[in-house]
Amino acid sequence: MKVRPDLDYIIVLGAHVAGTRLSKALLERTRRALRYLEENPETRAVLSGGQGQGEQISEAEAMYRYLTEHGIDGSRLILEDRSTNTKENLDFSLEKIGTLDTSIGIVTNHFHVFRGVAIGRKCGCRQIYPIPARYRTWRLLVYIPREILAIIKDKIVGNL
Repeated sequence: MKVRPDLDYIIVLGAHVAGTRLSKALLERTRRALRYLEENPETRAVLSGGQGQGEQISEAEAMYRYLTEHGIDGSRLILEDRSTNTKENLDFSLEKIGTLDTSIGIVTNHFHVFRGVAIGRKCGCRQIYPIPARYRTWRLLVYIPREILAIIKDKIVGNL
């Protein structure tokens, strides 16, 4: 999938952190964000994810540490550390951005990108684009059915 360059913002959706370590899913999302930010030096990133059970730091903080350790200037990064699900990721990240009149990319794993973009559109984003991160593991057998159920749930409750 060709990714749109020169977006104003990307929103990196959080995933589990084990203590302070990024899970495989979150590591792939953060690596994809790193590559996008390196290729698009004017783009800023909202790192979105709160602190769940068993997490010593927020998902946003874990991503921030990774990106700054890999050369991204911290002034380009905005932390959103309250969200606990995809809908909150988008709601709280858009609050941080402060306008819907901007171009936004959603960075998440390829199996999750449809729902992330769809929720963003429902939140009022007109210029929203997918930036899929790979995730290769046997766990896809769990994540894909889970994602299908999440799409159904979000449609029922009005998030999509």
